[in-house]
Amino acid sequence: MLSLLLAVMQTSSFSFHAPTPDSFEVRWRDKPVLAASGVGPRVEPARAVEPCESLFLGYPHGPKTAEFVPPGRERETYTMVLERIHGTISASADAFACTDDPKVPLGSTFGRPVIEGANAVYDRTGDWLISVEGGPVSIQPVGNTEFSIECAVPCTVRFKPNYYRDHLGYFLWDKSKPLWKEPVAGWCSWMAHLQGVTERDVLAAARFFSENLKAYGYDIVQIDDGYQRVLQFGQDNKGGEPFSNYWTRPNEKFPHGMEALAHEIKALGMTPGVWVGYYLPLGLQHKEGYVTDPDGQPHKGPWVNYAMNGLDGPARDEAYIDTIRQFKRQGWDYFKIDTLRHVLYDSYRQVPDYWKARGESMEAAYRTILAETKKAAKDSYVLACWGTIPELAGLADGARIGEDVGPDFDSMRRSAKYIAQFQYLNNVVWRNDPDYMCFRVPIDQARAWATLTFLAGGHLMVSDPIAAYDAAHLDALRRVGPPIFTRPLNVVSHGPDPEFMTLNAEKGGEQWTVMARFAWQDLPAREVATPGKGRFLAFDFWNEEFLGSVEAASFRALPKGQCQVLSLRPDLGRPQVLGTNRHLSQGAYELENVRWANDRLSGRFLRGPGQAWSVFIRVPAGWKVVEASVPHALDGEVLKLTFPVGGDPAGWSVRFSKGALH
Repeated sequence: MLSLLLAVMQTSSFSFHAPTPDSFEVRWRDKPVLAASGVGPRVEPARAVEPCESLFLGYPHGPKTAEFVPPGRERETYTMVLERIHGTISASADAFACTDDPKVPLGSTFGRPVIEGANAVYDRTGDWLISVEGGPVSIQPVGNTEFSIECAVPCTVRFKPNYYRDHLGYFLWDKSKPLWKEPVAGWCSWMAHLQGVTERDVLAAARFFSENLKAYGYDIVQIDDGYQRVLQFGQDNKGGEPFSNYWTRPNEKFPHGMEALAHEIKALGMTPGVWVGYYLPLGLQHKEGYVTDPDGQPHKGPWVNYAMNGLDGPARDEAYIDTIRQFKRQGWDYFKIDTLRHVLYDSYRQVPDYWKARGESMEAAYRTILAETKKAAKDSYVLACWGTIPELAGLADGARIGEDVGPDFDSMRRSAKYIAQFQYLNNVVWRNDPDYMCFRVPIDQARAWATLTFLAGGHLMVSDPIAAYDAAHLDALRRVGPPIFTRPLNVVSHGPDPEFMTLNAEKGGEQWTVMARFAWQDLPAREVATPGKGRFLAFDFWNEEFLGSVEAASFRALPKGQCQVLSLRPDLGRPQVLGTNRHLSQGAYELENVRWANDRLSGRFLRGPGQAWSVFIRVPAGWKVVEASVPHALDGEVLKLTFPVGGDPAGWSVRFSKGALH
């Protein structure tokens, strides 16, 4: 018995105490993380230590892994085998329920919902993961920092400290950096106009988005490659003029200059964004800062041409940082920094002897470049482009996770591949950018692309000539804007072509699930399990159709390139919200203060200008509508509240009574 009162296992940071045969407590760095009782006699803690592995990137060109593991870095896993578990996980307010099972469909969470299929809790503040395997698991939030955990059959509990850092391969991640929680949405010039972009194109987009989409969260106008005077290929021997001028004093297609353009964009209520490529020509003043080959000549690599040593302050400033400082002074507030992948892989990594001879770390030099970039950008958003480069973790506000896309189905499918592969990073390490959508595709595909990108929970950018945004395509963009701040359900990489994606939401005590099905090829009709026990109300978002109170979600046959989105709410047997046609989140953004009291359903609706929006309410048999505060129509069991065109939030209220007829 004495041995049970002592720590069964203890390392410098981990301790496991079992005061009785069927209870235990786990502490990490002197803080409790798991306390359990009723676990049965099989308590077998074990510690496994493995060498860390380099992050898999999987891009079609370039390195397949990140090619970096700090010397001697290991990852730990603590395992407990139990007959059952009834306990409490103690975490921070920055923790969320999730899954490390790659078979669970791709999803995200908003608020603190109870999630069918969740088998784990991840705490971002502590960077640890607790997961359960072996049987049906119930994990439910308790307050703001705890989760109850239940499993009534034999199971294995695993505790993985430094989960993102060591288990997933983001070895240099600084998790103390605050996450960017504001929406990131707007227009990018690249695939709209490529390098032919002009000042007129940018201003036309700014005016169009200000008038039609700013109220829906699309407030960024980002100019891409095509304005600058320094070419990426075949241009050397700069001299006599500060190098930053070649970016901040543009070519003849921008006759009024970059500062005037930024001010005009801001005058429209939009955020001016600018693309900067960190590629270099020869001939910069601080030539001693060039990364060199063994013969002492500057190393030339594809896409990047030449690179500067980020630890050489004057050279770093001339090559990279002075440009950002100048743009910030001009009024630019969103920075897309490109060629970062090539600085590392096509320059720094190609000349290891350069770093060895100097006794310097290429990773430290690389991180210093982006750290100084963010410092110069101050409170502006900084997007690292492109690739999930772990050496950038904790520095950039966002990262572009995939390749360029175009206005075609294959591009949407490619975007889905990288969303699935790297969803676990979104709003944990940084904000994911799956790249802009090219919306000049058939409207059904545009809706599918908008659904995919919205449910990914990161950027919501588009890149088309403004003539592409007809009424139907504008409507689709409005219905997914603005993006909301979500957490990943899956904290492991997922396979390509995700057939299903979910948003598991909780707000104001209500819980619901948005479930989307994507057709990467023609798909037959299919029924899938609802996200919990009992009956659910199924509402088809894009078709604005109530599908009934169901025990299984029925998806229709889908042609290639299309999707179907269902909102699934537990059937409460009384009048309740089905959903809206305003926002794909189905309440996370657009509905506030939804209350049922004294046979009255009420709330506040965040609509938008330019068109009328509606809230849909299910009125089950045995109830009738007595009065409603806004125009309405009842069709069978569906009450449709249609709000007049206007941009202000609108309160609404419907009084019901029980009766034989509606």
